[in-house]
Amino acid sequence: MNAPSKTWTDAYLRQAIKDEIELAKAKMRRRVSMPSLITMMTDLYPDPPRGGGLVSAGAARHTLGASPLPRWRRSWSAAGPLIGELGLEIRHDTDEGLVSVSVAGERRGITEEYREHPSVDAAVMAALVRAATKAFNEARE
Repeated sequence: MNAPSKTWTDAYLRQAIKDEIELAKAKMRRRVSMPSLITMMTDLYPDPPRGGGLVSAGAARHTLGASPLPRWRRSWSAAGPLIGELGLEIRHDTDEGLVSVSVAGERRGITEEYREHPSVDAAVMAALVRAATKAFNEARE
């Protein structure tokens, strides 16, 4: 079942960026703040270290030469490497309109319904990011 693509609403895009922030915390142990302007092309940067001088966050990022974080929920070129890095398995149930992603050998993974996303690709990227966040958090425990 290939559902037609829908547009990414502001609410959906905000949730996608929240998921990217959660993955950055779990994977890189870096704090990232929600930007005020949200678009498909919005770059996320790690927050500057606490206790610094009186420098704005934007200036601190620029001075430290921080690179933007990958757009894991918004780009296949960012989401794809998570598959190999964590050994993620993707299973589609086209009859039910579902995609499940789990770490290799894990019985229960993260399941997303196609209809809750703008496209099947967006559902897969959401499941990948949420499964990766879960895997990184469980590895720390």
